[in-house]
Amino acid sequence: MSFTPAKVIDSPQSDSHKNLKSIVRKHLDTEFKKPITDFSQAAFDIFYRQWLALDSPKTILDSACGTGESTRFFSEKFPQHMVVGLDQSAKRLLNNDNKMLADNVLLLRCDCTDFWRIAEKSQIKFEKHFLLYPNPWPKPEHFKRRWHGHPSLPSLLAISDSIELRTNWRIYSKEFYEALDLASLNATLSEFNPKIPITAFERKYILSGHELWQVKVKVS
Repeated sequence: MSFTPAKVIDSPQSDSHKNLKSIVRKHLDTEFKKPITDFSQAAFDIFYRQWLALDSPKTILDSACGTGESTRFFSEKFPQHMVVGLDQSAKRLLNNDNKMLADNVLLLRCDCTDFWRIAEKSQIKFEKHFLLYPNPWPKPEHFKRRWHGHPSLPSLLAISDSIELRTNWRIYSKEFYEALDLASLNATLSEFNPKIPITAFERKYILSGHELWQVKVKVS
């Protein structure tokens, strides 16, 4: 199998976005009222029924999980937890190497930000929430599409007991860290070298020699 090196992030930004503070503060102080998509509501309903059927177990959320490789990894690492992987692409979710899913795994197609908002209104809390190698949206004008620049940031924080973000773009990790600080959360930001890659992106970045960054925070 041939190997295509992962590209380094190409962005006009050399540091955090100039409007990060004003945008994040606005999102923290206002309610995001965009209508929930039907397919996201349907996905949450599937999760909620299964969660109740299992007697409300401790749950791990793997947002934007792609093919679900990381979701399956967490299901093996935390066999007593329900592990839920979310992704907007049905194609990615179906491209899972035809591997059988463990009984504690659920993969759902939805808009992650919709799912977060429904979970907040339903007062659901996830013990661990993973955000692994999100789309960096490197153009400054797309800042509001980054997790920390999105209007759903308050919901992300409200449903998560702890959050771990991994990225190969230092600026993204720094911005996420700064957004958490604006939310009065004491996070840690560090460079890290995973012993075992748990996503295809992570594997590719390691082979390409990319620096990898990690932000971790306990929300409650």
